[in-house]
Amino acid sequence: MKWPDHFFIFGNEFGKPIRPDSIGQWWRRFTQKHDFKHIRFHDLRHTSATLLISEGVHAKVISERLGHADISTTMNIYGHVLEEADKTAASHFDKFFEKKA
Repeated sequence: MKWPDHFFIFGNEFGKPIRPDSIGQWWRRFTQKHDFKHIRFHDLRHTSATLLISEGVHAKVISERLGHADISTTMNIYGHVLEEADKTAASHFDKFFEKKA
C-alpha cells in the first residue's frame, strides 16, 4: 500500500487520494442539480457545528467531532454561536418564573 499511515476521507475506488478541487466541483454540480443554495463544501463543517450548538450539544462533543485537539479551538471559532444559544436557554429558563395569569 502506498499510504499505509493515511486514511483519506475522499478517495477513488482504489483508496488513492483524489484532487481536492474534484470534491468542490462535484459539490457545485450536486447543489445545482438539486436547486440548493450553494455554499462551499467546507462550510458544511461549520453548518454542522452550528446546528449541533443550537440543539444544545455539549461543546466538548462538538470539538471532538470536528477533530479539534483542544476545546478552546472550538470555543474560539464558535463562541459567538454558543453565546446566542446561551441567551436562548436563558429566555426559556425565565419562563419558569413568569407569573401565571
